[in-house]
Amino acid sequence: MVLGGCSTHNPNLLSSPKSPFPPSKTDTNQSGLADPFCCMLPQDIGVKLPELGPKVNDLERFEQSVIPYVEQNSVDREKLLEIQTVFDTRYYAPWGYSAPPEKREEAAWPLRAFRGGYGSNLKPVSPSWFEEIAHQSNFVEYGTLNQKAITLKWMDIRALPSDKPLYKDPSIAGEGYPFDLLQNSSVNYNEAVFVSHTSKDGAWSYIFTNNVSGWVKSDGISIVDNQTISTIQKSDKVYIIEDNYPLRDGQNRFLAYSRIGMVLPLDREEGENYYVKTYDRNNTLNIISIPKRTAHIGASKINKKDLISIGNQLLKNTYGWGGMYGERDCSSMIRDMVTPFGIWLPRNSAAQSRKGEVISFSGMSNDEKLSTIKTKGVPFETIVYLKGHVLLYVGTYQDNVLVMHNIWGIRTIDKEGNKGRHIIGRAVISTLELGSELETYDPAMKLLNRAESMNIFTHTPLSLTRTAKSNNTKKQL
Repeated sequence: MVLGGCSTHNPNLLSSPKSPFPPSKTDTNQSGLADPFCCMLPQDIGVKLPELGPKVNDLERFEQSVIPYVEQNSVDREKLLEIQTVFDTRYYAPWGYSAPPEKREEAAWPLRAFRGGYGSNLKPVSPSWFEEIAHQSNFVEYGTLNQKAITLKWMDIRALPSDKPLYKDPSIAGEGYPFDLLQNSSVNYNEAVFVSHTSKDGAWSYIFTNNVSGWVKSDGISIVDNQTISTIQKSDKVYIIEDNYPLRDGQNRFLAYSRIGMVLPLDREEGENYYVKTYDRNNTLNIISIPKRTAHIGASKINKKDLISIGNQLLKNTYGWGGMYGERDCSSMIRDMVTPFGIWLPRNSAAQSRKGEVISFSGMSNDEKLSTIKTKGVPFETIVYLKGHVLLYVGTYQDNVLVMHNIWGIRTIDKEGNKGRHIIGRAVISTLELGSELETYDPAMKLLNRAESMNIFTHTPLSLTRTAKSNNTKKQL
């Protein structure tokens, strides 16, 4: 089984977990000395780092570049699709709120969900910590600020106002690192947000982005006025198509790295650069330049050149649960890949699977699933969904159905029945039988077995199509 990598809001944690680890003993190394990791400097520890593990056939057999799949399976669209005409409305939605779009009880779900778990030291977290974090969450003040703001940097969005991780059970594969239950998502630099309230100490702010809500550091946002909002929304949009270009202000001070999926308002176009508007914590306008190679103005028609450029950059990403460490997980990779084309998708896997024309695999055999994907799927515009994971269909190659996805690992099971993971930890192109040749592969957890549906997110949902046809018929009558 491939772990989803998309934050969920339904963890089941024990109220008073027992430690899965034996009582502490004095660790020794081969020389019999005390464990060097307790107090020595890293450069003084002569540790041999592990080499690469067993190779996975799919990743050796199929080129880990989108070029052959784009060239063979994709097309250059001649016009914008309907979904590409409504991007601005969804992207700037937080600035249209006058109150939080969720009820307090819905927003406060983590206070009910998390009653136990394990911390960064892999020991059970004290109940007093949960009591203090509930106090700091300050939900009695929910919806009292109701301010519109802009982000000043890329940030993690946390389920609770804390940087500390919370794991379900580190002794069980898939329940420890990197699956920090408090890592909800992330938010880009210079993005529109809505602020509900702050933590008791003011260090954290509860925000809504255009796709998720949660806690960010208060020093990472700046309140904006209506004039600033109007200026940004009326400007042409610059869609970033290159990761990690350093953005600097007029005094050459670093502001942020560019990220595919970032959208910035245009000030002007000049020579080989675009000049874009950004705002600091004082709501002061800064004009910064970016090379034209890193972006384009306005939503781009789906085309092979951009798919290749963007797709190959995303294939360099290592796995980042909920956007952890500035990386991407399965759903954020797909979301960011289509944003430069002016296509808005939700953040988590389940919500993404419901966009556009949905085709259920219910009752289908694996062969029928593959046949359906081949005949009805649109390469680079179709998501294959299984619980907790989404994969982007890139078409067929040598008669194989291939998908692009960012994954943590393949579920394994040994002869004694012990479950584990063969770690992939990055974005890959594979079949839906990834890892099936591994000696400890768990066949019950094959991707294809678990695939529940596919959805062509660029198509109008069938229900809406039927409604439109019905309305047209009534008008004719």
